[in-house]
Amino acid sequence: MLPMHGYQGFRTAPPPSGWVQLRDIWVLWWSGRQIAQVSPAKERGVRVHLDARKMWQTKDVWAASVDQGKRYAERWCAARLYPEMRLRAAVARMVDGSPGEPLPPLPGLPPTPEQLQQARRLAEAGAKELERVKEALEPIRPPSATKPRAKDPQKTRVRAALRDLRRGV
Repeated sequence: MLPMHGYQGFRTAPPPSGWVQLRDIWVLWWSGRQIAQVSPAKERGVRVHLDARKMWQTKDVWAASVDQGKRYAERWCAARLYPEMRLRAAVARMVDGSPGEPLPPLPGLPPTPEQLQQARRLAEAGAKELERVKEALEPIRPPSATKPRAKDPQKTRVRAALRDLRRGV
């Protein structure tokens, strides 16, 4: 059984942060969770769903456009997530799409000898394939020297006969 505290699941990609677009919906991610969602509405403009801190602090509002809804969501969430900071700095910190610090590597067993051998073979095969592709992409060079063609005795007789006909002999 895996311990629940600190378990991060199967990480294949870092958790999203900042604004992420999913089809026609914009989602604001912060600290690995969704805190705002701006989606088009049938009735009017866009619907902005805000869920910054606790369950009872959710809010649904309407906005005229997606940009207006995103600006409102940024300010509303920043004021609740960073109350000690100035609003502009809090918005910049919350919307920054770069992850703060890389996550620590997951604990695991050292690679087995079979895995090491497979990794080495894959690296060797990749290097060989890369050389093959480089050779294929090089420009074609003309041959350095051409060999003289062997002359056909039949052709020399025909040429001589044609030359004699032209002279009128």
